[in-house]
Amino acid sequence: MATKTSTLKRKANDTSGSGSERLKRARLDANDATPTQKEIPNQVQAGKTGTESTKKEQIKPTPAFKRKKLAPPRPYPTVPASVSATGPRSAHHEKKNYITITRKTKLAAYLRRCKDLVIKDGYKSLHLNALGAAIPHLTLLATSLPSILPYSPDEVQTEILTGTVTVQDEIIPDDEDEDIGYEKREKSTLSIVITIGDGIDEPVAGGPNWGPRGKRRRKGPALQPSKVPPKAAPAGEAAMDTT
Repeated sequence: MATKTSTLKRKANDTSGSGSERLKRARLDANDATPTQKEIPNQVQAGKTGTESTKKEQIKPTPAFKRKKLAPPRPYPTVPASVSATGPRSAHHEKKNYITITRKTKLAAYLRRCKDLVIKDGYKSLHLNALGAAIPHLTLLATSLPSILPYSPDEVQTEILTGTVTVQDEIIPDDEDEDIGYEKREKSTLSIVITIGDGIDEPVAGGPNWGPRGKRRRKGPALQPSKVPPKAAPAGEAAMDTT
C-alpha cells in the first residue's frame, strides 16, 4: 500500500497543475493501467477456449479398423525335432539351454532355470534370445547370472548379437464387406550366448541311460526267451515218418 501511494505521488509531481488535480490524474492513470474485474474473467475464458481448441486439434479420429498383433517368428524351435512337442517339459532332454526370454516369466525363475542347466545338467553354454520389450529383461538376466554361478568371472564369456525381425499385424476393418489386410513392421532383437570355459557340455554322470537327477530315462535291452529243446520220444515208439 505504501509503495502504491508513493508511486501516485511521484506521478502527481510529474504532471502540471495543482496538487489535488495532479493526484486525481495519477489515480485515473493507475486505474486505466490495471484491468477491471470484468476483464479478468474474460481473459481467463479466452485462455481456456484456446486450450480446449488445442486439445481438440490433438485428438485424432478413431481408425475404422482393428489391429491384431500376430506372434513373431521364433529364433529356434520350442523343442527339438526328435522330441514330442505335446509331452511334458520334464521329458525334454535335448537343447534345454536354448531359452526365449519373455516378460511374463519373472527374473528369479530364469535365474533358477539357468543355474540348474549349468550345475545339474552340465551345460557349458546358454543361448538366450529376446524381442522388443523383453530386451531389458534379458540384459538384467545376463548381468545377474555370472554372480550366482560357481565359476570365476574369467571363465564366463558373453557374446552379444543385435538384429531386427519382421513381424506382421492383421488389419481387421469394421466393415464386414472389406477384406482383412496385413501390415509389416520391424522389431529389435537381442541374442546373448553365455559360454563357460571351452563351451563343451559335460556328459551327465551315470552314463547315457541316466538323467541329470539320477532317474533312468530308458530301459536296457529286453531279455530274449530261452529256447527249450523238444521233448524226446518215449522208448519203444518209432518216430513217425512225415516224408
